[in-house]
Amino acid sequence: MRVRSGSRVLDVLVGEGDLAREIAKSSRGTQVTAGEILDADIKEAKRRVEKEKLKDAVEILKMGITFMPFMDDSFDYVVNFIGWEDFTAISGEELIDKAFSEITRVLKTNGTLAITFIPALEPANNVSRKDRELQEYMWKSRKRRRFFREKFFLRMFERHGVKLIERRDFKTPKSRLNPQDAKEFLKWACENYKHFYAPDAEIRSFEEIIRKFLGFIEKHGMREYRSKFLLLIGKKTL
Repeated sequence: MRVRSGSRVLDVLVGEGDLAREIAKSSRGTQVTAGEILDADIKEAKRRVEKEKLKDAVEILKMGITFMPFMDDSFDYVVNFIGWEDFTAISGEELIDKAFSEITRVLKTNGTLAITFIPALEPANNVSRKDRELQEYMWKSRKRRRFFREKFFLRMFERHGVKLIERRDFKTPKSRLNPQDAKEFLKWACENYKHFYAPDAEIRSFEEIIRKFLGFIEKHGMREYRSKFLLLIGKKTL
């Protein structure tokens, strides 16, 4: 998706700000505001913006997306590259509708909304069913990472006056982690996820997960959840 030069762009759920920086570098005169809630990501995003000498084009703000400090119709584009699965673990799935209401409030009429998400795993065989079981078992609490089906976001578009104009999907070559990489990822996740999410978003211990899934992991590894992405682009019509 190309951004017109001189536009105002809001990037939400930005993480470390990779998309915001790429937009600023590829669209001359465009001003990008990037909002993130996690302090560690904000610190790293600011460091990268400064390193790449983009401070005049990219502003990093600490900001949730259910209440944003902008006037109505402020932006020509609102964009996003993943993060919805983390949003559900921090804020809960029930607030996504409110987030879309805010996003479309600050987006100009005929402005462009572009979101990218990691789709839910659709089990096709015993291995993919076990992958989903492992993914769901990791979380102990109601607030948890959740991966969405396309129709969920299409409902959000329709409910909030956004007409879909383009859909793209992307796949990476690596769809699975080998057994050693899978165990290293799970150990890292169990040690670090609790620092990223809300206190009531609990994750099981590495030992619990390995006790239940060691045989499967040793034989099949585990799914690389960032192996597929869906991009939906729409125009605000209301």
